[in-house]
Amino acid sequence: MAKCAFCDANFETGPGDVLLVCSYCGTAQTTDGVKFKDHYMIRVHFDQHEAQTTLVDWISKQLGAPEDLNVGAKFVKYEQVWYPFWISRVDAHTEYQGMGRDANFHNEWPQRRGAYKRIDFYWKPESGAFTRRHEINIAGVKDIDADVRSHPIPTRAKEYFSHAHAEEFDGKVLHSNMTEDQAKKLAHQIAHDRQTNLVLQEVSKIESRNDKIDVGETFLIHVPVWELMYRYGNKKYKASVSAPTGYVIESQYPRSMTFRAGGIGVGLIMLLIGAGLIMLALDVLGLGPILAGGGLVSGGLLAIIGLVLMYKAASSKEAKERV
Repeated sequence: MAKCAFCDANFETGPGDVLLVCSYCGTAQTTDGVKFKDHYMIRVHFDQHEAQTTLVDWISKQLGAPEDLNVGAKFVKYEQVWYPFWISRVDAHTEYQGMGRDANFHNEWPQRRGAYKRIDFYWKPESGAFTRRHEINIAGVKDIDADVRSHPIPTRAKEYFSHAHAEEFDGKVLHSNMTEDQAKKLAHQIAHDRQTNLVLQEVSKIESRNDKIDVGETFLIHVPVWELMYRYGNKKYKASVSAPTGYVIESQYPRSMTFRAGGIGVGLIMLLIGAGLIMLALDVLGLGPILAGGGLVSGGLLAIIGLVLMYKAASSKEAKERV
């Protein structure tokens, strides 16, 4: 438990929470009671019903989804969770010197233009510079789904945090496990790594570099996500939908019996053919060596593909919307 330094209300906290949001007045504050001013949110534009409708419509278009999902899916749980994210705008400039690989081409084949009999690779010095502005999103909680952690956040639509708005949807506002200074330090490292990746697209070896990385505007933003669960048949399926945009972050969904039967049938046939080829290659039937090594390879591949098809058909599918 913690006591708000601004309204004196007691509210719940968890282990590792270092930047708290009072569940009564909505004030963001440190554990020492210092107010944090740069606290924003993304407004909810999809209520519970709209999020559920968007999810079902989207799942219905996925490969193998049951045709009666619109009427067969029954939502059994819903919760709007406000996840904290630290957003940093980082200006980075990197000057580098390194060694890149190049090649000399000799003796072009007359029968095929662009093909050469001999290619000599060699190292050559290269240098250059990259200047980039990075917007870096860092989840403020450790226990967060990887897809929720990396889903797109429309930061241009941010506005100052309103606890009253979160209460309209019985939203659960999470505290941050990370301080502003910790977020800035991590943003600096991420920007450095991104610059490194840019340089390594130009050279294979970095001999020297000079980085100027400036972590500028950094703020805390709470992003609402609908955590949903629905039942179809005898099974339950989980899904996450962005409350501001309706973006399907991730969702498990059932496969139709027709799709399952087809997948299992085709997989079983491929498995049997693969097993037959392996038996012929190993002369299990005593017919003499047939197909030999090629039969082992082909049979093994067919058997593996058959097993994968059978597994995919029998398992629940998880899908994600692409940006």
